Amino acid sequence: MYINFWYPIVRSEDLSYDQPVKVRVLGVDLVAFRDQNGDARVLSDTCTHRGASLGGAWSQGSTKRIIDGCIVCPYHGWEFGGDGKCVKVPYANKIPAKAETRSWPVIERNGSIFVWH
Repeated sequence: MYINFWYPIVRSEDLSYDQPVKVRVLGVDLVAFRDQNGDARVLSDTCTHRGASLGGAWSQGSTKRIIDGCIVCPYHGWEFGGDGKCVKVPYANKIPAKAETRSWPVIERNGSIFVWH
C-alpha cells in the first residue's frame, strides 16, 4: 500500500444523501457522506468533542444524520461541515475554536468515491 495515493472507499451508488458510510483505509477510520450539493465528503470518523464515531450507531429515530450538508454526531448532536469544521453545537451559543475534525481530499470518478491518503 502507498500513502499519497487515491484509494476507492465506496461506490457512488452506495453513498446516499441521508446516511453516512463508515470505512477504514490503511488503518484510518473515515466517514463519507454527501453535502447539500450532492458532493461526496470524507472526514475522520471522530468527533472532537468526546471522540464518538461520526458515522456510528444512531439512536435518534427518524432524526436526520445529514442536515444542510453537515454530518451530525450521534453522541451530542454536534454538526460538522464537509471541511471538518463544527458549524453547530445544539446546546451552546458559541462553537469552540478547536472544534473540527480532519477532512480528506475526495474525488468521484467512474462510479466510485476516492480519498487521497
